[in-house]
Amino acid sequence: MSKDSITTIIWDWNGTLLDDINTSIDSINILLRDRSLPELTIEKYRDIFDFPVRKYYEKSGFDFKNEPFEGPAMQFINLYKSRQNEVNLFPDVKPTLSYLQEKGYRQIILSAMEDSLLKKMVKDFGINEYFDSIYGIKDDFAKEKVSIGKKMVEDLCIEPKQCLMIGDTLHDAEVSEECGFRCILFSQGHISKQRLEKTALPIIDKIEELKKIL
Repeated sequence: MSKDSITTIIWDWNGTLLDDINTSIDSINILLRDRSLPELTIEKYRDIFDFPVRKYYEKSGFDFKNEPFEGPAMQFINLYKSRQNEVNLFPDVKPTLSYLQEKGYRQIILSAMEDSLLKKMVKDFGINEYFDSIYGIKDDFAKEKVSIGKKMVEDLCIEPKQCLMIGDTLHDAEVSEECGFRCILFSQGHISKQRLEKTALPIIDKIEELKKIL
């Protein structure tokens, strides 16, 4: 990867900058218990998590012939919001963001989290200063973020070939391919490293590894 041609770093939020895996698993397990369904281990969760998240819910055991997807989806969001104090940034996030800012990279967040909640969380963690723009989605159902990625490119007049996306899911790889970004995947998020390796994209185990790459 030629670092000289990269001007913009596009960050995923959940599972990349924000370490919310355990809270996400605990929240979905409450919904599964309420339906007398088997709970997920972290290994099972990281083996089945997917986008759109409806697919992951179905793999978890939800039957949307008996209830609409929107019901458990909103229950999950409400549980997640009530447990926001349990989540934190990965330990090396702030030093890495600061380093990249000092090196002159433009940094943007592109997330499948609802936009207003996303911006509130970023502000609450005190890292607004590192980002030129923050893009979330319009609802709570995390269907996809290719469309919002393309909108971001258009809004900000970005040259896709000069962008590097950092994410933790196979969907981040899809977004990068669809939008024309380069991509590095992070192995400590919502999807197992074994699944990420199938993309043949570069993988990092710590966010701070970007300091050596860029």
